[in-house]
Amino acid sequence: MKRFNILYISSSLAWGGAEISAVKLARAMKERRHNLIFAAHPKGQIIKELMRNEIEVIKVRLIRNFDPIAVFKLIRVLKKKKIDIIHVHMSRDLVHVFWALKFISRKPHVILQKQVSSKVLKKDYFHKKIYSIVSKIFVLSNFLRENVLYTCPVTDDKVVVIHGGIDLSKYEIGDKVREKLRTELNIPNNSIVFGTIARIDRAKGLIELVQAFSKLVENNKDIRLIIVGEPTVGEETFFKELKNQVSKLKVQELVLFTGFRSDIPEILSVFDIFVLASYGEAFGYVLLEASAAKLPIIATDSGGVRDIVEDGKTGILVESYDVESLFRAMDTLIKNVSLRKKLGCAGRKRMEARFTKENILDKIEQEYQSLLDD
Repeated sequence: MKRFNILYISSSLAWGGAEISAVKLARAMKERRHNLIFAAHPKGQIIKELMRNEIEVIKVRLIRNFDPIAVFKLIRVLKKKKIDIIHVHMSRDLVHVFWALKFISRKPHVILQKQVSSKVLKKDYFHKKIYSIVSKIFVLSNFLRENVLYTCPVTDDKVVVIHGGIDLSKYEIGDKVREKLRTELNIPNNSIVFGTIARIDRAKGLIELVQAFSKLVENNKDIRLIIVGEPTVGEETFFKELKNQVSKLKVQELVLFTGFRSDIPEILSVFDIFVLASYGEAFGYVLLEASAAKLPIIATDSGGVRDIVEDGKTGILVESYDVESLFRAMDTLIKNVSLRKKLGCAGRKRMEARFTKENILDKIEQEYQSLLDD
């Protein structure tokens, strides 16, 4: 396959599933020997991760409304690098791309990656003009596909479902690593550990999760809850509220906040059961990781989760906001070791069949190539 000249763009200051997947995609395309450069906000965590992975970056503020300096930088990159594909990871960044394209003769194809749903209708004249430059919209789930068609001024043929992919080999962690990390985290080897990996954000259902966990403690003293992640920008107050809730429920000795961790495959090996209690998930990349690690999953039946988790086969789905149903699911898996193993093994097989990194990357490359062939 031809090598592409690709410009990836994201102005996000957060560090969550969308940002992690953007970095992983860039790294994977670099490994496949494509020529690429990534435009990102200089203060974002994403640019630190890109530089750590030795990916060429351009620091662009890409402020929400309009930044002529950002447009000028994009024009210079588009011309110098002879970009074939612009892959935009946040819809708000399309404005800068729109104006940059006005000042170059060789027009690259523009792909928009939609990783979150929206309730805002964008079918007015302004958005029709901005979205007119978009050749394709990649979405992670069928839920997102329907949302995009409802909210954005695009036709059915432009929206393509490409699920997230995962390198399964990274999640084959041995017992020695599990034991070592449990020792470091002061968790007994015989404790049953519930774990979640998410931004510290109200919408992730973390209040409900600690409430359900506290109900379990009444009859199960040898359990733990690990919450991996740091506060979303602007959610620092909620983080304090969450910690206060943990103290109020008197489970602070059993709940561990690890903050940001870069060793996700290793930390997953510490868990026995993975829980994602979000109010809404456009996809839920971390669910792929949990299944790759052979963990049984408890997740809220929200958005694109059903694209990953098969209720009763690879995990248990519960209603969002429902502490009681979350508690019952957690209690069921505490008591049933064989069910935990059955769900975890089935989840891993599902990943092998549908969500391998190589299969997903092949699909993305094929979409890139189809645009250039037109």
